[in-house]
Amino acid sequence: MQHRFTRNIMVRLLLTLVLYFFLHRINAQAPSARRWSSNGISGLKSYNRKEKQPNFLVLRAGLTQFYGELYEQDMHGMAGVGAGRWVNKNWALKFEYTAGKLGGQEASFFNTYFINTYNTFELHAQWDLTRQFSHFEPGDLHLNAYAGLGLMIFNANAFDLTDGRMLRFTGSKLSARNPLFLRWGKPRGAPGIRNTHEGILPLGICSEYHFLNHWKLIFDFRFYFIRTDKADATSGMRLSNPEESESYSDTPNDKFSYISAGLGFQF
Repeated sequence: MQHRFTRNIMVRLLLTLVLYFFLHRINAQAPSARRWSSNGISGLKSYNRKEKQPNFLVLRAGLTQFYGELYEQDMHGMAGVGAGRWVNKNWALKFEYTAGKLGGQEASFFNTYFINTYNTFELHAQWDLTRQFSHFEPGDLHLNAYAGLGLMIFNANAFDLTDGRMLRFTGSKLSARNPLFLRWGKPRGAPGIRNTHEGILPLGICSEYHFLNHWKLIFDFRFYFIRTDKADATSGMRLSNPEESESYSDTPNDKFSYISAGLGFQF
């Protein structure tokens, strides 16, 4: 399972990088591929580190992939919107909201499939690698890396693969806040919890192609670490151990990713 997880991540990262270098090849052959520096004497990077169009909006859509106990893939859709500002030409801060679904199954042990409906709120710091490491004023194609913090709000249900019965869930009329996935000890707060709230760590890499003065195409691969083992409504922790210190799973915290295409407007 760990080998499959690593392979899936590497394939998606490789696709993003291949797309970047493919667009870079096309961009390099264009007559205006290298913009003339504002210093007026060479193509070297401008002395002015301020971005002329510092604010931006982003719309994106793509497909998700889950990594956890129910790891056999069932890819679902997602969509997101974001807004941010370039602090300087190399660094930006952005806030994003995404909504989507996760899915997957595992037949040999759990005989279960799951559906997770989620929303995320995220704050990222974005680093323009092209501007950072190029000695010349960059052209229209840029490669960015980013990382941040966020909150994931979700509801997950697990079903039997044979007859479709619901077996496990993360929220109901009887659910209440509890520090553990398993119902051990006294719950915190009032019952009636529909959606679970968990912290996430998003990491990503994206390529941006500025095809018009204000507009750019964005291709993005993003990976999430979730601070829980219940995103698939299935815990790998042994029921005999309420402290959850033992596990028959190698995914004590669930993860997921998406690959997406988007459109950005910079102003």
